[in-house]
Amino acid sequence: MMPYATAAEAEAALGRSMTWAEALWFRYSAAMPDLWLMWHIALVYLVVDALAPLPAMILQQLAPGYALRHKLQPGVVAPQPSLVSTYLCYMRESTRVSLAILGPFPLVYTLTFKLFGVRTGLPLPSVWETGMHLVVYTLVEDYLTYWLHRFLHTKWGYEKIHHVHHEKTAPSGFAAVYSHGAELSLLAVTIFAGPAMVPCHVTTHWLWFAIRLMEASDAHCGYNFPFSLAGLIPFFVGAEFHDYHHYAGGKTRTNFGSVFTYCDYIYGTNKSYLHHKRSLAKLKTMKEVEHNMKGSSVKED
Repeated sequence: MMPYATAAEAEAALGRSMTWAEALWFRYSAAMPDLWLMWHIALVYLVVDALAPLPAMILQQLAPGYALRHKLQPGVVAPQPSLVSTYLCYMRESTRVSLAILGPFPLVYTLTFKLFGVRTGLPLPSVWETGMHLVVYTLVEDYLTYWLHRFLHTKWGYEKIHHVHHEKTAPSGFAAVYSHGAELSLLAVTIFAGPAMVPCHVTTHWLWFAIRLMEASDAHCGYNFPFSLAGLIPFFVGAEFHDYHHYAGGKTRTNFGSVFTYCDYIYGTNKSYLHHKRSLAKLKTMKEVEHNMKGSSVKED
């Protein structure tokens, strides 16, 4: 809740006129308690996690031939119910996870982050400030999650917690949140660690949380489309990298990165994946040679 009754008071405190974004934020949040603003994190989760998997699902339903060409595990073809029934089934699971994890979490989040100085008022952060915060949060979360992920693949961590997530050996975007409650809670800590270390405006945190959810959905989508960010951003995990982690199974010791692949490169946990890629490339070359030889034989006949 802002300490200003009117927009004029807010502008007097700022010493300048509000930007259009600040004016919009003032109208929306000036009289809203901070607790309500913090609870928006659950709304962000519901909206983003429900919408992020839709592009791949729509392509799978409306252009199955195109989608199958880019499917990472084409041998695993799930039954195709209607778009509506698939979506409703997912929403039930998403709502269950939200109520179990993100329902009570904003209470702790509010108390903790107020201590660390997360802002809710004016001014809004600049584009530069927001960008720098997002870079820091991504690096912090990626490093922490890498080691958390390795812990979850220890015998105890996998048997007690992580095995739930690995029930999906050929995941889809909907599988991003399909995890044990303890795992979701631990992942929330790694996601919120960056904003706790480098406090930001609450809108920046909403944006960061949304980006992280979209990245998780992309990594689990099961398709390596030409427009994937993995082809544009160096060391970006993407679906191909993470799909191999699920394909290799619960005892895998490879591809633990969440956003970037540099930790796997530094600590040598991508060797199995690189060998797999070389084997696939060699197999593809052999098939092309065989196809060309058959074509030449037909022409000679």
